[in-house]
Amino acid sequence: MSKKKNNRVLLIVFVVLLVAAGANQLIKSSKGERSFRKDIVEMQANDIKKITIFPKNSGNRDVEVYKVDTVWKLKFDGKLFAADQEMIKGIVDELANMKPDRLVANKSNLWKDYDITDSLGVKVIVYSDKNKKTELTLGRFAYNQDTRKPTTFVRVNNEKEVYAVEGYLSMTFNREINSLRDKNIFRGNQNDLTRISFSYPADSSYTLTKEGNKWLLDGAAVDSTRMAGYLNSVSYLVGTDFRDDFIPASVPESYKVVLNGVNMKPVEIRAFMDAKGVILNSSENSTSYLSGDKPAISKMIFQSKNYFFGAKTPK
Repeated sequence: MSKKKNNRVLLIVFVVLLVAAGANQLIKSSKGERSFRKDIVEMQANDIKKITIFPKNSGNRDVEVYKVDTVWKLKFDGKLFAADQEMIKGIVDELANMKPDRLVANKSNLWKDYDITDSLGVKVIVYSDKNKKTELTLGRFAYNQDTRKPTTFVRVNNEKEVYAVEGYLSMTFNREINSLRDKNIFRGNQNDLTRISFSYPADSSYTLTKEGNKWLLDGAAVDSTRMAGYLNSVSYLVGTDFRDDFIPASVPESYKVVLNGVNMKPVEIRAFMDAKGVILNSSENSTSYLSGDKPAISKMIFQSKNYFFGAKTPK
């Protein structure tokens, strides 16, 4: 075979291989292999140490969530607040696991179609402990009736691409500050409780104690149905409305309940009363003062002796 024919054969082989490679790439793409970024936030959950959120209608005031040792803190408008630890951990996990489903735009003039501009979107800045940060803009969300899945449009700042990401991300991050604050009064295992002390004015204070499987008050067994209902209610107490206007020194403590048990530290729940209603404060969440009226948590916590013996009228 001549040298000219050899070159021609080699050229044909090269072209065939090139076409095959292109076809193979097309097949991979049709199977869903991404040709864009794999992760939106290229950080592990444990590496995220601070998140700054600029919610809409906040007057460009940011919400700062940051980690001190293992505890998440919250800062807004120059004030520090106790953060809802479970909610913040959920947000961190959502950021770390955020993955693009598809590319929907790659030109800046299309950003407004997805509410992804600086004026329309929710800006989020994620920081790691390695001086690394990722800035995101979260746009509007859409709901696919066929797949029954929500989608949020996301852009990584300094990049033109807009990605579709599964979830209601703009709703997760576009929150007012109180929704991120710790509203816990008490969360515990009702089976761990062994002693509950009620401090009331005058001589109406009393103590419930657990002996074996029975609860006693002044040595007498209480109504088991009432006691089971009370334990179920008091083991998960979460407020809804904060009373940041309340000044603790302005009024004396009205009532107090102390919860004791195994596998737990004693928890004190104190009640105050002012012209606006009942205010609750717990040693589990000592910096927060919550309304005891919305919902009527105080009525679940503070009961009279007669209630536990089956009387219909609670304190």
